[in-house]
Amino acid sequence: MALLNTKEIRIHDDIGQSWQEIVNLISEISAIPATLIMRLHSYELEVFTRSQTAHNPYTAKERESIGIGLYCEAVINGRKELIVNNALEDPDWCNNPDIKLGMIAYFGMPLHWPNGDIFGTICMLDNQPQQFDNPTKQLLRRFQAIIETDLNKVYQQAKLANENQILSQKLAEQTRELERLRSNSSCLSQKPSA
Repeated sequence: MALLNTKEIRIHDDIGQSWQEIVNLISEISAIPATLIMRLHSYELEVFTRSQTAHNPYTAKERESIGIGLYCEAVINGRKELIVNNALEDPDWCNNPDIKLGMIAYFGMPLHWPNGDIFGTICMLDNQPQQFDNPTKQLLRRFQAIIETDLNKVYQQAKLANENQILSQKLAEQTRELERLRSNSSCLSQKPSA
């Protein structure tokens, strides 16, 4: 059976709409300007879904190369949440590319496919120093769980479609082989006897 390439699995529009509502709610409830769902591709991170807030500098579907020190890269590489309260005062983050967009505070978590592959991240970014209180952290963690449940559904559907395609190919191969055997059998029965 062929393995699924999770980087190629399409997220259905209805799930995408649900995620849009999630990031909008997070930004509205927390009063933090940018909430994003980022999707990992082979060499890039894509802004898959962005909160539709006035001070969100990110554009949907924009991509950034991996390897330049993005906050989300650290989340993906470490496979754990990251909190940066103020990148301007943090020697590990004072050169982060998001600072150019004014985003100096970050809280993000990884999003996993059910097979363990990384889908990307869900994160919040602020243009002000931010302590990210416990209710805000719990809010993001709860939505992380909802998104991973959605990813499980999408994965299971893709897995089923993949298995159906494999079965269809095997059936077609067996049908061709039966046709070949029948054709050979007919040829043998039509030979004149000596």
